Amino acid sequence: MSDDPKSRSGKECFVVCPIGPAGSDIRKRSDQVYRHIISPVVEEFGYSPQRGDLIEQSGQITTQLIDKLLNADLVVADLTDQNPNVFYELAIRHAVRKPFVHLMAHGQIVPFDIRGFRTILVNHRDLDSVFEAKEQLKGMLRTIESGAPVETPVTYTIDLQQLRHSENSEARGIADIMEEMRAIKKYVQPTRRRPNMDLITLRRFVERLGEAGRLQWADRDFLVTSETTKAHDEWVDKAMIGADPWGAAPPPSGGAFADDEPPF
Repeated sequence: MSDDPKSRSGKECFVVCPIGPAGSDIRKRSDQVYRHIISPVVEEFGYSPQRGDLIEQSGQITTQLIDKLLNADLVVADLTDQNPNVFYELAIRHAVRKPFVHLMAHGQIVPFDIRGFRTILVNHRDLDSVFEAKEQLKGMLRTIESGAPVETPVTYTIDLQQLRHSENSEARGIADIMEEMRAIKKYVQPTRRRPNMDLITLRRFVERLGEAGRLQWADRDFLVTSETTKAHDEWVDKAMIGADPWGAAPPPSGGAFADDEPPF
């Protein structure tokens, strides 16, 4: 970490996360995510990271927290375990139309109300997952630095209400259009593709079985179906290299061998 990034840029990143008692698993995880994932990346972009429980200045902690939530250049919220304090603090940030990033432990379910936002899922004990999380965070920060507008359900609703109560008929018409556009967006917005670590882990396992010669050609029937993609089928065929040749590779339908006749 750099000595004092804030002295160079003046940008501040405030991190909200579940804390837990000292020495607890919750505190240990939050410390590791803050130290090894969030801080190095945001410092690379010129932000000074700070966490609520690490604020050194005197004063009422709640007032200081709200000040950070309202005024920090960036807020990173770790939603792991759906901690109520974190969601309260995140709601304040959502209301001020300023940049934020959501992060959560891999394997946990993002709550419905914020499922429309990109959320970085990370297993802090898996180095590949940590690397991927840092790359995703960098991508989000590049988008933020480009000046992309910040929109949340809170700010959207406020804008919509202001337009609906406007005396200008054109403004009220814009409110109608906004609602229609939002409804359409739900249907046409593509789902962002992200590496599925469960699938990657299973593929690595199958590849190792193939390399060790522990696959049989009969296993292909379980890995390839009429519903799997061509890319998946090609990957299976590559993984089957080295498979046991006596593992009864099924002949094409209508082949020369009867079901009970060996292929030799």
